[in-house]
Amino acid sequence: MKMTKATEDDIKRVNLFFLMLEEVIEEETYTPPNDDGDGVTEPVDDERLAQLVRQFWGRTGPGVGPSWRRVVRGADMLIRNCCDPDARTLEWRPDLRSFLESAEAAKEKP
Repeated sequence: MKMTKATEDDIKRVNLFFLMLEEVIEEETYTPPNDDGDGVTEPVDDERLAQLVRQFWGRTGPGVGPSWRRVVRGADMLIRNCCDPDARTLEWRPDLRSFLESAEAAKEKP
């Protein structure tokens, strides 16, 4: 199966969307990011939440849109196909780890 790879911008937009959502849900506030790092925190009610979701989703500018699929499905595909299913952290599958170590060792031989 082929699918379009998520770009760094896709990942950034999805991350910003979920950071915004996390802050709104946990704190009922939103602090817009800015270049100098000291954004003004605002309270968020249901109407403002709807505006933020539309804004971050891309209805009023560039946003997450369908890029979330590339990010989530890409991560899922890599985890299912490349990661050790028995590990609780991101570790290479044992056969891939062995192959990579063998390839590295072969490169080091004169």
